[in-house]
Amino acid sequence: MDGPHLTVCECEALDRAQRSLGVQAFRWISRNQIKVAQFVGMIAATDVRLEILPKIHGLGEGDTRRVLIGMLGIALDVPVRDGDVTGHEYQNCDLLELLIDLFARRLREKIRAGLSRAYSQHESDLSYLRGKLAVTRQFSILAASPHRLACRYDEFTADTVLNRLLLCAVTFLRRRSIRAGTQRLLNEIAAHFEDVRSATVSDVLNESFVIDRGNRDWEIPARLARLLLSATCQTTHGGMRDGVALLFDMNLLFESYVAAFARKVFTPLGYKVRAQCPMRCMVKDEKGKNLFHTRPDLHVERDGQVVVFDTKWKHINPRQSNFDILQADVYQMYGYAHIYSSQNTVLLYPHIQETSRQPGLQSSWTLQSHGGRLTIATIDITKPAMLATSLTELLAAS
Repeated sequence: MDGPHLTVCECEALDRAQRSLGVQAFRWISRNQIKVAQFVGMIAATDVRLEILPKIHGLGEGDTRRVLIGMLGIALDVPVRDGDVTGHEYQNCDLLELLIDLFARRLREKIRAGLSRAYSQHESDLSYLRGKLAVTRQFSILAASPHRLACRYDEFTADTVLNRLLLCAVTFLRRRSIRAGTQRLLNEIAAHFEDVRSATVSDVLNESFVIDRGNRDWEIPARLARLLLSATCQTTHGGMRDGVALLFDMNLLFESYVAAFARKVFTPLGYKVRAQCPMRCMVKDEKGKNLFHTRPDLHVERDGQVVVFDTKWKHINPRQSNFDILQADVYQMYGYAHIYSSQNTVLLYPHIQETSRQPGLQSSWTLQSHGGRLTIATIDITKPAMLATSLTELLAAS
């Protein structure tokens, strides 16, 4: 593994953290060496943090981290502004610290106007009537206490499921942040939650709430809070300790990133965009039952014209006539072309900066006995401003 050297004890602590979450971001290749898998993100245990960044040719660590944050923002629908991950104060921040700081600043923007509130139903036995009388309770449990009234009433309160989620995230992330400015910001935010009950991580993650007109402005902080809290795990070696494994499968992240961009670009043009939806099947059994559902990464359709995209987080080799594309991937795309009657099936890869080729269309081949096209294309994830143009050009060429 390239980068900072870790001791065996540190590697073992990180290994316990990842096993507690049920993932495998790395594996052992010797007593003091580990090999990173397809995951990117962050694993943190007591006194040690391991950041895993994608390999992007031509970019240093800081720029790679900014690209990753941008991809996460698009894929998770969390807007990331230019100033969120730039500036001298963020140069030495790892991915986890940047996401904690992003959560804190988004929450501060909303909390300045006060916490969100909602009506919550309560039942209490009071000496006076408040709200409505709970008749069944009054004439059963309180039958011998006529001086007490069983009341059922609504209270406009800040102690909501949403606010308990946010408070839990603030409390937990204060302990995880290593940047003084972020810690101060979270401390300031925590003071606004004095009327909200504390809850455990497992409790707030198991509670659900509906995003409506009353709390829609809080959707982004809530989404970040749930993301960061979902990354928590517990290790039991030497007692209970907090651990964090904020990991993303780079194949799935690239797929979600492209799908989110495609929706924004293609939908206004009148295309129907489906991402990872089980649609048509490959075969039927003797009883007519569908078997082997297909799940195209991206199915784009307008006026009967179909284009199927499949994303691959791997590098192609433009020096080879077949680009070193796996034969299994070609078989898969041939199957999609046949099943969906697509005029064009597109294998989409990240662009390699060190080649002389420009991103976009790399090659287009005719599918035998079908008549459609298999297109090999790349996109430059380091230049998101150009991605919309690249996708539109690929669709126009179909």
